[in-house]
Amino acid sequence: MGRTPLWQGLLRGQDIPPRQYRLPRPLTPEDDARLQQHWAGEKDVLHSALLLQRLTGMRMGECVDLAPDCLRHLGDNRWTLHVPHGKPRSERWVPVDDQVRVVVERLSFLRTLPPAGDPQFLLPRPKGRGALLSSLRKTFREAARQIGMQARVVPHQLRHTYATTMLRAGVSLPALMKLLGHHNANMTLLYVEVTQLDLQREYQAARLHPRHLMPLPPALQNAAGQTSPADAVAVATALTSALRLLDLHRQLLAPSGTNKQFLLLSRRLARIRSLFEKLSQRPIDEK
Repeated sequence: MGRTPLWQGLLRGQDIPPRQYRLPRPLTPEDDARLQQHWAGEKDVLHSALLLQRLTGMRMGECVDLAPDCLRHLGDNRWTLHVPHGKPRSERWVPVDDQVRVVVERLSFLRTLPPAGDPQFLLPRPKGRGALLSSLRKTFREAARQIGMQARVVPHQLRHTYATTMLRAGVSLPALMKLLGHHNANMTLLYVEVTQLDLQREYQAARLHPRHLMPLPPALQNAAGQTSPADAVAVATALTSALRLLDLHRQLLAPSGTNKQFLLLSRRLARIRSLFEKLSQRPIDEK
């Protein structure tokens, strides 16, 4: 029998640190603006689909599987886009603006041109789904080259760019998770990029409008604008003012069945006020 090597068992798989999971970074604002302008100037299916993907944060596979009736009107100027299953449990409704609505309407028109597309999908796929995905990737690379981008880019960066833009616009992390179709906040955090400019903006906003300095309710301020102490006497005084306003409001109303409800409410407030008046009269050592 052969001998077991001395090094066997000294290094195990769990001893090796895991490889850092890093996703593609979002595009710079300058490259993002140039790409959108380039795609908006072209009126064909591929460029319009890439622009739609950027404006909605969809995965490329979700974009090619959109249904012809994916756009829904919710009333007034509110529109939403139905994003199909790109990954398990990722089906969602994404709010969209007028620009997205125009792009979808353009694609709806283009799908009616010959050769006739599959009636099940918004984007025509005469050579199949795989060929459509390959054409979109090729069109994306050509557009990046035409606007002068030197770095290697992939279409999935459009999704990261959308996430970062939404975060900078003020969308909260839970809402961003819903927009992207994520079920884990850690994954959403991998999609966004926080730069030094973002940190400076958040820092200055926090200094100018700190969240912990909430304005006091008007009932806690006197006529001079000074803050009243939040003790039993102040509460009893505020309840007295509330009772007077309630009585004036009751007198302004025409006689009806609601007067009885106002009387019951006044009695409850009067009982609560009497309790606070008793509390204000207790000795300090009993409080």
